[in-house]
Amino acid sequence: MKIDRPGIYRGISDADYRADPCPSPSLTQSACKTLIGRSMLHAWTDNPRLNPQFEPDDDTKFDIGNVAHRLILGRGKDFLICRFDDWRKKEAQNLREEAAEKGQVAILEHQYFQACEMVEAATDQLRRHEDHDAFSGGSGEVMIAWQEDGIWFRSLIDWLHDDLRTVDDFKTTGMSVAPHVMGLRAEAAGWHIQAAFIERGLDILDPDGAGRRRYRFIAQETDKPFALTSMHMDEHWLTMGRKQIEPAVRMWHYGIGSGRWPGYETRAIVPEFPGFKETRWLEREENEFSAPDPKLIMAG
Repeated sequence: MKIDRPGIYRGISDADYRADPCPSPSLTQSACKTLIGRSMLHAWTDNPRLNPQFEPDDDTKFDIGNVAHRLILGRGKDFLICRFDDWRKKEAQNLREEAAEKGQVAILEHQYFQACEMVEAATDQLRRHEDHDAFSGGSGEVMIAWQEDGIWFRSLIDWLHDDLRTVDDFKTTGMSVAPHVMGLRAEAAGWHIQAAFIERGLDILDPDGAGRRRYRFIAQETDKPFALTSMHMDEHWLTMGRKQIEPAVRMWHYGIGSGRWPGYETRAIVPEFPGFKETRWLEREENEFSAPDPKLIMAG
């Protein structure tokens, strides 16, 4: 699939989206995170349109999450249920490789059942949640694409409600999503960047909705009891996301315009000593090592 104009596109396949259907290489929220978290060279390396030797990431650690995602949204990566207990047999490995070549997620039968249990648990929890309307009244995996100053942008929204006012994103993880850790989880994964990036595109494509949208992240654990937490992005989170997107956009402009994608510094650095580590040592120094231990003196 290829597009030639900005818009909201429903029904696009996962493979078409990841191949980048825009007229020229487009900036994504994932690339923004790479640009500010690593380097321009890393962003170039990860882009299928810029890097001639690009290789897709076939990491399988998110297989159960991918299947649960597909079952919740009704869209996403195709999957193949493999009736094996594990991947040790050659037959199982061959089947997995064949699935990967077709762009499918190969999943063991017991993992599929686990994904089904996750979805059942998520449905039950959402039914009793104030966000019970999540993943309803809209479309799954909606691509938005837009232009700014000759540069293309694109994003794939897990669930966009029909009124274009509410965006739902489904996250799965093997870690805790207890409410008291959600801030750390969200910041580390850059959810605020994702929300602000989607906001940026929707505000261009649907200016009447600017300032009136909700961004909700429904996070679920992949282990029993498959607990779920819903997190909303407020103005503080969105402001931090917008701030971090801006330098990424400037770097992308520079790379696309100049064809130069520099990596890390070519000169030695002297990083700041981690403050919390210094504080911890100074406390130990004062409490444990401020006076000689008589036993150590005797031993000497």
